[in-house]
Amino acid sequence: MVVIVVLGVMMTLIIPQLGNIGDANLKRSARHLTGMIRFLRDEAQAKKKVYRLRFDVQGGKYWADEFTILSKDTAEFKRLQTAMTNEGSLAGQTTFKDVQVGSHLDDPYMLFTPDGWVEPAFIHLRNSDDKVFTLIVKPLTGNTELREGELEGRR
Repeated sequence: MVVIVVLGVMMTLIIPQLGNIGDANLKRSARHLTGMIRFLRDEAQAKKKVYRLRFDVQGGKYWADEFTILSKDTAEFKRLQTAMTNEGSLAGQTTFKDVQVGSHLDDPYMLFTPDGWVEPAFIHLRNSDDKVFTLIVKPLTGNTELREGELEGRR
């Protein structure tokens, strides 16, 4: 009988907290994305190179590319492999709803230039409860802001 009472009390305390796990995973994902954005902005300025952050919206993944000059007439983006820029993925049941950046909506990526400019973006993340949050990326500073709801920028 005591065991049933203890289990009942524990379930009463634990079950309401399970909804917070989805928000925690979403916030963790937003922190990881923010860290990658800040790193790429700083790296572009320090090394005077162009980088981009690519998004696989369906797969929930993102990674960095570096603009590489191959010859006098040829250049391309190549995957950047460092400890900070390995392919990242969203935490838990968090997914990308979409990524609104520039005029290349079918192939979403953010550019980072040597002068510290970051392409502005609205990254819509969805948690396990289907609640949408927007990670706003500001172009002059590369700072981000996580807001509840699906916010959109001007096109």
